[in-house]
Amino acid sequence: MTDFYKDFSTSTAEEWRNKVEKDLKGKSIEDALHKFHPIEEVEYASYGLANDDNGNHNTPGQADYSRGGRINNNDWINNVFVPLDSPKKMNSFALKQLMNGATGLTIDFSDFSTADCELVIKEIEFEHITSTFFYSTEEQYEWINKITETKDINNTSINTGNQKFKIIKSRRNIIINAIDVQYSGGNVHQEIAYALHKGHEELFALMDDGMTVDDAVAQLKFRFGIGSNFFFELVKFKVFRSLWYTVVQSYKPEHECSTIPYIEAETGFINKSIKDPHNNLLRQTTESLSAVLGGIDELTIRPYNAWSTDENLDKTQRLGLNIALLLKEESYLDKVIDPAGGSYIIEELIQTLKTKAWSTFQKLEKEGLENLKSEIKKIAALRISQAEQKEKTHIGINKYFNEDPQNLDWKIDVETVFGTPVVLEKDCKIEVEL
Repeated sequence: MTDFYKDFSTSTAEEWRNKVEKDLKGKSIEDALHKFHPIEEVEYASYGLANDDNGNHNTPGQADYSRGGRINNNDWINNVFVPLDSPKKMNSFALKQLMNGATGLTIDFSDFSTADCELVIKEIEFEHITSTFFYSTEEQYEWINKITETKDINNTSINTGNQKFKIIKSRRNIIINAIDVQYSGGNVHQEIAYALHKGHEELFALMDDGMTVDDAVAQLKFRFGIGSNFFFELVKFKVFRSLWYTVVQSYKPEHECSTIPYIEAETGFINKSIKDPHNNLLRQTTESLSAVLGGIDELTIRPYNAWSTDENLDKTQRLGLNIALLLKEESYLDKVIDPAGGSYIIEELIQTLKTKAWSTFQKLEKEGLENLKSEIKKIAALRISQAEQKEKTHIGINKYFNEDPQNLDWKIDVETVFGTPVVLEKDCKIEVEL
C-alpha cells in the first residue's frame, strides 16, 4: 500500500502563495487574497491557512456557543407563516402546510374574536409542533392564556396591541425583530448589533420588573433575516450567539443554558424578483443553507411573492417548504453538529465580524438608534446604486432579464423601525435589456 502523505505532501504557506502569484500573472496577490466588502464594511481574507489559526476553538454545546448550543444534532423547526385571511381559509392553509411537512406555524390573530381564533386553530395538534401567536386584544390574551394552560403547547405569544398585559407563563412573550435591519437594506454587523441592543434592552426591563436573568432571557426570541452573502450570513448566527453569551453572562445567570439565544431565521425580499421567479428558488436555497449551517432554531422560508399583487401563495409556499425539507430530509443537515466547523476562513471571519459587531453594539448602547438609522440608509442606498450601476449582478433584476415576465407588481404594506423595506426590483431604476 502506498503512503498517501508521501505522495501528497502538504504545501507551506510560502509555496501556496508562490503558486497563486504565478496563476495571477502579474496581478497583485494582496488584492486577490485580501478583500474589503463595501456593503459589510469589513476587510477580510479570502483564504485561510493552518498557520493563521490561533487555536482558540470551542466545542459544540459549550460556551461561547459560536459552534451552536446543541450536542446531539443540528435540528431545526421548519416554520410557515400563515397569511392573514378569513379564519376558515387560515385554518385550511395551516393544516395543509402541516400535512406537507411543516413543524411550526406563525399565526396572527389580528382583531379576531375568540370564536374566530378557535376556528383558525381547529384540529391543529399544537403539542406536536412549535407555534408563534400574535395577539392584540385582551380577549385574545385571556383566550391564549387559557389554551396554553390546558394544552401542551410549545409556543411564543407576542402582543402586537397598544394595551400591556402580564406575560404568559412558560412561553416566550417578546420577539426581537432584528430582521427589520435586513428588510431596510442594512448589513450583517448592523443586524447583529441591533439584536444585541434590543435584546439587552428587553432583558434589562424584565429584570427591572423583578425577574431573574434566567427567567428574563427565556422570554426572548430573536428573529433574523437571511441575506444572499453566503459566508457572512452563515457566520452572522455564530457571531450573534457568541456575543449574546457575553451579554447574558455578565449578569451571572444560574443556568448555563440561559446564555444560548433562541433564533428564528427568515428569508427576505430585498433580492427577490416577481418578474423572473425561478431565480428565487436558487436564492432561497442558498440563503436557507447558510442559516442552517449557522445553527438556527427555526427556519421560515416565505413565499417570494408574499409582498406582491399575486394572491395565490399555495405554489410558492410549497416550493419554499420543499427547500427546507430537502435540506433536512435529503441532505441530512439536521444530523451533523456544526457542519461548517473546521473551516479556517470561517473561523477568521467570525473573529473579524465579532470585533465589528461588538463595536457597533457599544456605539448603539451609547448613542441610541438615530445614528444607526442613518447608517442603514447609507448601506441601503449603496445596494441600490450597485444594482443600478451593475456593479453587483442580480440575475433577472439588473441582468439577463426574463423575456416573458409575469404581470405582477410589488405591494408592500410593511413598515419597520428603520422605514419602508428595500426591494431592489422595485426601488432600482434599471432599463430592461432583452
